[in-house]
Amino acid sequence: MKTFVHATAQWLCAAAILIVGAPEAAAQSLLSISNHATGETSLFADGAVFSVAGDGRAISIRVGNNVKSSVAWDLRFEAPEGEVFKPGRYNDAGCPFSMRSGRAPGMQITDNNPICRPGTGGDSIWGSFAIRQIAYDGAGEVTALEILFSQRVGSPDAEPLTGLIRYRTSPLSLTLNSDAGFAWGAISSDHDGDTGLFQLEGTTDGLQYTASVPRDRWVVAIQPPSGQQLHPGTYVTRNSADAIRAGLSIRRGLDPQHCISNGGKLHILEMDVAPTGEVLNLRATFEYRCEGRSAALRGTIRYLQ
Repeated sequence: MKTFVHATAQWLCAAAILIVGAPEAAAQSLLSISNHATGETSLFADGAVFSVAGDGRAISIRVGNNVKSSVAWDLRFEAPEGEVFKPGRYNDAGCPFSMRSGRAPGMQITDNNPICRPGTGGDSIWGSFAIRQIAYDGAGEVTALEILFSQRVGSPDAEPLTGLIRYRTSPLSLTLNSDAGFAWGAISSDHDGDTGLFQLEGTTDGLQYTASVPRDRWVVAIQPPSGQQLHPGTYVTRNSADAIRAGLSIRRGLDPQHCISNGGKLHILEMDVAPTGEVLNLRATFEYRCEGRSAALRGTIRYLQ
């Protein structure tokens, strides 16, 4: 069983970005940036060069098309005074380095044009960021991270620069949607989980995915049709597997709600399996209907590493 902690940034509504064409497989590095003032977007992924240095107190990142690229972005994140970075939300960020004040975190996102300079009239950044994932080596150096960010320059009302940086990580998330006709009512949530825990356990004989999020818990159990093994593809589902349908059972809540499902669909888009049969990675979508109701709960699971 593998467990990861990672952070949500729904609160960064301006930073909701669509990453077109970016892969969702094994650990990856990418930078996606959107300038809301100009409408320009940039995406660095396959072939780009990522340089990351830092520890739990400060992280410096440089991303370019090649080692000597003239088109490059520099990102700097600093933890509040006396703190060490962990998954979570960091609000009220200002200029980094010697321009920091109080217990505010620091940040600066720039394309070869530093924003924060001494003698320019004080702090000029209004920013926020969410650390969704972060990992360290034995010496405390950052080895992997995922950060969603929003930066405004010159005014808290300025159009933001928003983006997502991933370094040697892949998505971990649970997205859920239903209308009021579903058995548990209308649901609209996207859990990247700043206080969430995500688990995937099981083999191709059967899986259990658990998302423990603030004030809620979701457990999704998946079984292949009788006598078969799970693999990427599309399945018709019911509450318990039979000879032609896969099993899909969902429980919700700290005091679990559940319903009998006699109809649904499961699409396994990606799945990596260890030689032992243990499922390591899963990307899937599903539709789940409770008996006697036509409305569906629709969800997307991303558990990739």
